Order: sequence, then structure tokens, then C-alpha cells
Amino acid sequence: MKSEQVEQVARWLDSLGIRHVVVGGSAIEHPVPVGTGDVNVLVAVGDWEAIDRALENRADAIPLEPYTGTIRSTKLHLGTETVDLEFISGQPFSGNLAGDDFLDYVRTYRATKTRGVRYATPPVVWYMRLSVDDQWQQYVWKINRDIKAGVPASTLESVMEIADHFGVGPRIRARIEFTRKTLRLYEAPRRVPE
Repeated sequence: MKSEQVEQVARWLDSLGIRHVVVGGSAIEHPVPVGTGDVNVLVAVGDWEAIDRALENRADAIPLEPYTGTIRSTKLHLGTETVDLEFISGQPFSGNLAGDDFLDYVRTYRATKTRGVRYATPPVVWYMRLSVDDQWQQYVWKINRDIKAGVPASTLESVMEIADHFGVGPRIRARIEFTRKTLRLYEAPRRVPE
């Protein structure tokens, strides 16, 4: 995803009054080249209705799919290009805190702003990946990809700071340990049978 496309998406969301932070591969792509094909944005837990209303009857975007859930997507038409845009609710990442604390926390403490776009820092992206209960192990390969692209492995320490802030330290600590072990396997030289 080109940075110009991410900037266009962010301006479009701003024009609709949707508070957001770019997360996922697009946020990682900001500091290091990893290659991603869509734009993921973190939104407030309570903003689904406002987002649905904002997208109603628009020629440049289709209604959100699925109609419910914590991850919903649309296809946004920007000129001659179509961008897959995924909205991710902060609810699964707020741990023991209620409401929109995760979005507010990221916007205030864990995001950088470049050319009008708020990008989550790599620790936020990794925290989100390791917080998804039914899929977190599948994201370890993306963390490995990010490290190979230039994100320091020490970023995992900052992931723990976020987990502790939201009261889910023990759960995330175990997942970080699994991730570290797996990363060591990726680094191990492969032996060719003789």
C-alpha cells in the first residue's frame, strides 16, 4: 500500500468525522518496508453506528461487512483505485479497562503523526496481534517479517508495557515467550540431510 493511498484514506475518514489510528501492516509499513495490501484503522468501540451512517448511500464506498462484529470492512474507491479498508474496534484490546480507552491511549501515547496521518507504533500493532485470542499464533510470522524488515525484536518489551497498562500482562507475557521461542526457531540454521 502506497503512503499516498494511506494518506487519502486518512483524509477521507477525517472528512467523515471518524476518529481513527492506522494500525496493522500499514502502520508497520510507515517506518519499515513490509508490503501490505490493505489499510487497517482502529476505531472507537461506540462509533459503529456513526460509521454505518457515514457510509450509507455513498458512491465511493460500500456498506460495512459483516454488519456486526469487532472487525468490519469496506471497499473504498479513490479515483481509479479501490482500497480494502478494514475497521477494527478497540474493544478486544482494552483488557480490563472499559470503553474506548484503547483508542484514546494509542492516539495519545502510542502513535506518531506524519502528513496528517496518525500511525500506531510497532508495539501497538504487535500487542493487537498477540491479543487476538483465537488467531494470535498465526500473527507470529508477521512479527518475524516485521523484524526482518527492520523493526527491533526489543519491541516486544514495549508490548509488555501496553499489556501491563491494560491489565492483561500474564496472558500476553506467555504469548510473548512463545513468540520469542518461535523467532529463535526462524533464526536457527537449517540442517541439510547428508
